[in-house]
Amino acid sequence: MRTTSVAAPAKLNLHLEITGLDGSGYHTLETVFQTLDWADTVHVALSDQPGIRLSCAAPGVPEDERNLAHQAASAYHAARSWPNGLDLRIDKVLPAGGGLGGGSSNAAAVLRALTQLDPEPLSPAVLATIALQLGADVPFFLLGGCAHATGRGEQLTPLEDPQAEPVTVLVPKLHCSTPAVFAALSDEERGPRPARGAVAWAEALDDIPSCLFNRLQAAAARAYPELETVFAACRATGAPWLLSGSGACCFALGHHPAPDGLCAVHTHFRSRADLDRV
Repeated sequence: MRTTSVAAPAKLNLHLEITGLDGSGYHTLETVFQTLDWADTVHVALSDQPGIRLSCAAPGVPEDERNLAHQAASAYHAARSWPNGLDLRIDKVLPAGGGLGGGSSNAAAVLRALTQLDPEPLSPAVLATIALQLGADVPFFLLGGCAHATGRGEQLTPLEDPQAEPVTVLVPKLHCSTPAVFAALSDEERGPRPARGAVAWAEALDDIPSCLFNRLQAAAARAYPELETVFAACRATGAPWLLSGSGACCFALGHHPAPDGLCAVHTHFRSRADLDRV
């Protein structure tokens, strides 16, 4: 097999708490990730032509080394010392700057695709090392499904997949910078506070609505005052909407109509077993 296509799904943070700062000054988290059926598609082909080529028709998406997917291919290629070149194409539907992890998911999808194409694939440990070097969310997208995470989000414990819960995701015409949102945290919001742990969350997820929380939501509104308009429109629907990650996308369990002026995507939770399904 010289070509393959895999999904690069969006993720939600069902719960996101700041637990403090590590020795390097980075914020530490406790979060529960969940992949969605809503996904980009990543196509990977081996080529006799040396080098890595990436194409993506979506406006503003870099097609060179600035793209995490390109960096993922380059890192795998270097670790494997492959003679083949690689052709990558991303069919992009996930918004940038939405808190859905699209770029990280694209990178992980490239790594997963290359393990399918490689007759002697890299070990899971090496893949995890490459993924973490690319970004804190990338290791989760190698795993998919539902997972508990601590540290910067890279210390992962798989959790049992919930049922295919319906979800509505709102997509504002706004991109949020993760560093800007973290910079807007108050001293109280930064913690420290203890993590609950994977065992506690495995039990708590029997009642997903009670788990929904995002410590970054108020900070995101301070960093991007335009978000208050989005939050107000969400509150007016009567449904319990929550910011995903550092935003700007919001989500609610169930299928709901979009508030006026906002785009809504209706999707479902994606299980770990279905991670690559296009």
